[in-house]
Amino acid sequence: MTLLYLLFGIFIAAIGALPLGAVNIAVINTSIKQNIRKALYIAFAAGIGEVVLAFFALHCSMELSDFFLANQWIQIIFIFVFFSLGLYFLIFKTKANTKNNTRKTKIPSSKFLTGFSLSILNPPVIIYWILAISLVNKYIFELTAQNPLTSLLLFFFGIYLGKIGTLYFYGRWGNKMSKKSEDSRNRLSKIIGIALVTISIFQSINFLIG
Repeated sequence: MTLLYLLFGIFIAAIGALPLGAVNIAVINTSIKQNIRKALYIAFAAGIGEVVLAFFALHCSMELSDFFLANQWIQIIFIFVFFSLGLYFLIFKTKANTKNNTRKTKIPSSKFLTGFSLSILNPPVIIYWILAISLVNKYIFELTAQNPLTSLLLFFFGIYLGKIGTLYFYGRWGNKMSKKSEDSRNRLSKIIGIALVTISIFQSINFLIG
């Protein structure tokens, strides 16, 4: 039964990390422009950030829910940022890839800080963990701060493994794309751009309906 906490931690974190987000894009870009090893620094730090968010969601689920309902401007900012990034990848990034330019795009030197910041400053992820923990509590097993320490440690370790595992696959994908033609890179930029714009549109619809 205790092992179930580890497995569900991995599963829930992997599901939450699958949609293209800021961390995923940072991992892909780093693996393309530099290498997979440096992309993993971002993934390791993002895993820590994911555990921190899940920990807060576990302890403060009700308070966090009320906070986001009372401060909907956070969601509006998130929608605007993702829509702007999507347009950047669709328009400017694609044009930049077609130019025969040998300059390296500078990426912040601290990959750990980049990964942690992008992971922790992500309100939708907190909302995801509030919902995920609530569903686990309701339909699968009890998951509260009063659980045995061993169970909680396994659950959070599973979250860390699930996050960095999913980001590793994104990094490998980006690394493969870096070895292909410029057309492949343009296609990747378009995929990222479409994904970000789609996310922002869905969030806008959800915001208006809610």
